[in-house]
Amino acid sequence: MTKKEIKEIAKAIMDEMDREGLDMEIVLDDKQLNMLADSIVDKLLTTYIREQATWYSTSTMDDIYNHFKQRPKKKTKKAETESELLGQLAKLMTQLNFHQDKEEYEECAEIKKEIDIVNDKLSKL
Repeated sequence: MTKKEIKEIAKAIMDEMDREGLDMEIVLDDKQLNMLADSIVDKLLTTYIREQATWYSTSTMDDIYNHFKQRPKKKTKKAETESELLGQLAKLMTQLNFHQDKEEYEECAEIKKEIDIVNDKLSKL
């Protein structure tokens, strides 16, 4: 299907819309319908393939990790038991070790602040 043929079909549809308004019936024979469908699918696949190629060529493992890592949950103000706080502390210590191994020290500093908060809560129990 050439661009000229697509433009002719689109012009015919637009002209029909101008005459009939939005409550019109568009009648396309099978050949025209297949040409229009092929054009739409071609454009969708071309765009999809281009985006995928760009993503694969520019993304790194760190980008993928940062995109899918868990976001901090909103903290609710509820009474925490000692076992919950110890579980939270264990999770934070694991995260701290992970980020230390990757030498991500800014992330380690944030986690350390959270660890201090949990330790303060534990000492108040």
